[in-house]
Amino acid sequence: MTKRKPNRFEMTFLMMWHGVLTGGLLLTYVSGDDVYFLHQFAGYVVCGALLLRLLVAFIAPKTSPLSLSMPKLFDSNNKGRSPIYAWMAVGMIAATALAAFSGLLAETIGFDDLHEGLAEGVLPAFIFAHIALVLLKPLAKKVGNISADEVAQAKAVATTLTTKATLAVRRIKPYLTSKQTP
Repeated sequence: MTKRKPNRFEMTFLMMWHGVLTGGLLLTYVSGDDVYFLHQFAGYVVCGALLLRLLVAFIAPKTSPLSLSMPKLFDSNNKGRSPIYAWMAVGMIAATALAAFSGLLAETIGFDDLHEGLAEGVLPAFIFAHIALVLLKPLAKKVGNISADEVAQAKAVATTLTTKATLAVRRIKPYLTSKQTP
């Protein structure tokens, strides 16, 4: 079954959901441990947005753009979006969900390191890649039909960049979180 273009309601929902999720992520990032109540509140907003999106995906008809389906790696018959967009969405939502829900368990079970690693290393890498894909949309459509070797090379580069970003955050974090006395 092919998906159709979103109607006005679906597009409004997607844009509002995207705005709430982005606002929540931005608020969690800028508040951090300094304003912890605000950080927690924004984290709950992100978790709620993710749960709402999942609920809507199960309720929506299969042909709706709101339904979730596993993207194909290569789809030469698809005249719409490149599969790269779908895979980016899967990775970004998974990383966001892991960061958000590990944040809920950070204090009680001790998922602090996992939460901070995802939130400060992996998630920004996905956000950067998402913005890059949006800005390079015309090129991304052509990249949809790449070979398996090129996919493996791109995956290796992405893994290396994510690892380097995570290590950089770990090195810088002690300097950012240390309390200096006047």
